[in-house]
Amino acid sequence: MYKEFFRKTGDKAYIDTVMMILDQRTQYFNEETSNNLRKAFALYEFGGNDPEYAKRCYDIISSLMVSSPQSFDYTYSSLYMAISAKCFVLDLIEAPAVITAYTQSMKVVDSQLARNPSDRRYLDARKNIDAVFRSSGAASCQNIEQLFTGTVEKNPSDTAMLRKVLTMLTETGCKDSELYFKVVTNLYRYEPSASSAAQLAEMNVARKNYNEAEKYYTEAIDLETDLATKSTLLTKVATLELTSDNDQAARDFARAAYSLDPTNGNALFIIAESYAGAKVGDDFENLTVYWVVVDYLTRAKNTDPGLKAQVDERIAIYSRLFPTKEEAFFRSIVDEGASYHVGGWVNENTTVRFRKE
Repeated sequence: MYKEFFRKTGDKAYIDTVMMILDQRTQYFNEETSNNLRKAFALYEFGGNDPEYAKRCYDIISSLMVSSPQSFDYTYSSLYMAISAKCFVLDLIEAPAVITAYTQSMKVVDSQLARNPSDRRYLDARKNIDAVFRSSGAASCQNIEQLFTGTVEKNPSDTAMLRKVLTMLTETGCKDSELYFKVVTNLYRYEPSASSAAQLAEMNVARKNYNEAEKYYTEAIDLETDLATKSTLLTKVATLELTSDNDQAARDFARAAYSLDPTNGNALFIIAESYAGAKVGDDFENLTVYWVVVDYLTRAKNTDPGLKAQVDERIAIYSRLFPTKEEAFFRSIVDEGASYHVGGWVNENTTVRFRKE
């Protein structure tokens, strides 16, 4: 009745009356824990963003979680997480208290799910608690590391837990954290997949561990079945080889990438870059390599228009390195557009073009 009065009037005196009635129930009928849980629920339901009522709700339910965790079900576990997040936003509690609420709430829910994994009420509560924690603002990289590092170290083979932590770290932008590296490493160790191998490769690239990165990219390529994804991975290996000045290897990996996905303009771009500066003979012959470079750059932008600006800049640079008409004349080459074979490890057919003076 008093709850209905509050709904109609908004007079918070009715909330205090509800609290008094529940205290009287405890006095005359015992059941203190259940009555206190009802008090917490009423304070959360009707207190809005009033700091006084929010803190009273938090104090009641956090105390009960310590003294009577067996009394919590899916409803009150979710409530505990929700009021903790609200109190954090209102600057009534600090981030560690929110992390504690998350840990304790999930422990209750996971305990129930261990007994009945298909209980929809607890499955939904688990999702809700996770969502509230992630959106609370307390889920910083530092706080997540504090929360999960010990769990990951103690349970390195718990792949379900590792995937959950990985999702949380990803959604909160914590990919550079040491915990992220540990989680992905353990996931790959106990549940190898192309995805986890590729993630390990990316992390090793960020750490400039290029040999390790190439090892994991290679393993990802072996495990991957989708041709377009495999092509992308081969392109990344080609990029690593190019960065390490292994130009022929870069060309070979990029060729393999393009053979799997003819829409992969990046692979053509890498082939062009691997040829730039290649030594295949004397000074004139080395300049003819740039005909092939520009051929591949042109194909790259035609294949992937998104590369146009980057490619056009390169074409402008490399075209200035073409042989001059006079240099070509001394090789009995007088006609632009004539066929020409570039030898050496490049070994490509192209067409004659002269430098524009």
